[in-house]
Formats: sequence, C-alpha cells, structure tokens
Amino acid sequence: MTTLIDAVQTQEPGSELVELIEIELSDTSSIYLHSGIDTDLTSIQFRDLTTPATIRTYTSIPIELKGVERNTDGASARPSLTVANVLNTFRGLIGDLTNKDLIGKRVIRRQTLKKYLYGESADSNPPVEFPVEKFIIDRVASENKVAINFELAAVMDLEGVKIPGRIVVGKYCGWEYQGVPKGRGGCTWRENSQIKIGTTNYKAYFNIDDEPIILLSDATSHIGTAWSSSTTYGPNNWVTHSSGYWRSNSTNDDSEPSDANVDWQRIRTYTVWNTSAYTYSSSNLHHYVESGNTIWRLVRTNTNNTPAIGSKYWVRGDLCGKLLNSCKCRFQFDPDTVNNPNTFPSENKDTSKPLPFGGFPGSEKYR
Repeated sequence: MTTLIDAVQTQEPGSELVELIEIELSDTSSIYLHSGIDTDLTSIQFRDLTTPATIRTYTSIPIELKGVERNTDGASARPSLTVANVLNTFRGLIGDLTNKDLIGKRVIRRQTLKKYLYGESADSNPPVEFPVEKFIIDRVASENKVAINFELAAVMDLEGVKIPGRIVVGKYCGWEYQGVPKGRGGCTWRENSQIKIGTTNYKAYFNIDDEPIILLSDATSHIGTAWSSSTTYGPNNWVTHSSGYWRSNSTNDDSEPSDANVDWQRIRTYTVWNTSAYTYSSSNLHHYVESGNTIWRLVRTNTNNTPAIGSKYWVRGDLCGKLLNSCKCRFQFDPDTVNNPNTFPSENKDTSKPLPFGGFPGSEKYR
C-alpha cells in the first residue's frame, strides 16, 4: 500500500489511475465495470479482492461514481453512481434483473494504477491498490434513455438501520452469564443451573474451562474403573486416574488421560458446603462446593465462611467460558443416564435444541 501511495504522490506516478466498480447481483454473482483507460474502451483485468489468484475481467462502459466524501461530523455522504444506458450493455450484464432489483445490492469501488493491472509490468499477488470502499444501492435516483443514476449509501446509513445494536465480538459471547433473570443481558441459563428434560431436572454445572462438575459421592459410586493402557475406550467411558476422574470423548486405546489429551475430558467434583474447615493448597486448586444453588471454588483456607459474592475465601465455580462450546454444554445438555437427576453430562449434545449464543462465531477475534 505504501508503494502505491508514494507513486501517486510523486509528480510523475508513471501510470494512469484506474477506477474499478463491482456491483453485486446475488450472493454468488457480481458484474465488473470500468470507465476506460486513455480513451481505450477495451476490457481490462485485475486480481479478485478476496482470492487474488482469481482474475476478474472488467467491462468498459461509461460509468461515474461521484460524491465520495469522508466526514467526521454531520450526515454521511450519499454518493451517486451513473451508468450509461445506451447500446443495452448494462442491461445485458444484469440479465433478468431490473434497475430496481439492484436496490440493497453492494457496490465496491477499487482504485489502482494501470501498471498494477493483471498482465501489466507491476502486476503482483496480492494486488496493489488503494483501500477498498463499499456502498449499498439505496434507490434509483433517475433513469432515462441516456443514463441510470443510483444513489448510494454507507452500510450504516440505510433507513431503519441503527447502530450500535450490539458490539461485534468475534468468537466470545458478550452476554452476562445467567443475566436475564436480573435484567443484565441476553443469557437465559437458569441461576440454579438446572435443565428440565422430560420430567427430570438435571444439574448442569460446568467451570470456565467447560469441565463438568459432578457430586463427589456420585463419582465415587459410579466411576469405579481405573484407566488401563491395555483397554480400548469409547465415547462416554468414565475412569479414575491418579490425576482424578475422566470421561473419554472418543475411541482410543493406550491414550493416558491428561489435560493436554483431547481424547479425554477432566471431571471436577463438588461436595455440599458445611461449616467444616476447608484447606487450600497448590495440589487442591479446584476444591468445589455447592451452596445457594450454585458452585463455588475455594481460594483461601477457612472455617465456617459461607460462600458468597465478594468473599475472600470463595469465588464462583460454575462459570461460562464465553465460547460456543460453553453454550452447547448447557443448553444442549444430554444426560448420561436418563431420569437420574444426579447423572453425568454425556459427551453427546442434543443438537435439536437451539443455542442463544451471544457471540459472532464468523467474525474475527476482537481485543
């Protein structure tokens, strides 16, 4: 980009500035236009915006984009795009669409120097060009036998569109966990972390790493098989190990459970809080208790200190990881044993249930 800007700023840039216009016809189809170079009205070629290996051919037609401005205050500029309406060139390019059918379609303006076009001396991959400008066709301002004039708008300046609606945060959910009951966001997960399936209420506790948190007495009574390197394990096989309790997430053999092994999911355990002494140590970083219909994690040794928000001894243990998988663990909870309220969460997910995920999985990560 610096090379192109420096070239244009010199008294003799060495090449003519070229304006290229792309008009979207559908999600998979666009037309490519330019207004001619040095009175030469033959077609030219330039590399595609998103896939530079693809070469696009731009048809020459009298076309003009005017009124492009950048204002820091006041109303946004409303540029106009004028296209010649003679010889049926434009009509042939848009096919069965009418001029009004183009309302709401996207217009992309690209600018470069002639020497950077495909096949020219300075052609490169990716292409060298000025920052791309994008607009939306808002209305047909006028049309006659000579020309068609479209009024364009910035994407955020369309009628009925208001910003900001929600901040786009890629990958991570912006809603407050269990926020709706208290009016603090869009997360509808119950404050007691229970989900009703059929006639049974299941407890679906998970920590910030999406690790299931189950009652210790259930773990000791139902997970009695110690991991063995000579055994082949399938999904939802539960084992004990020197490092704790584990659930197999896939078919594997001789694959030892560990936090770095994707074949296994660590299972945390909790007890019901009482007035006993709780000792914190480096080997007991995840000591969980249930109190007040939620899970708490020990952070400091104490006796008879009730878990609560603001406590210097306890912090919330049942927390959302703000990821799509965090939503799936809860809203698509599938019990390992049906009709057992203290059952373990299965590796399987009930994908028939919709997710109220508050993030934008398709967007880039935002910091």
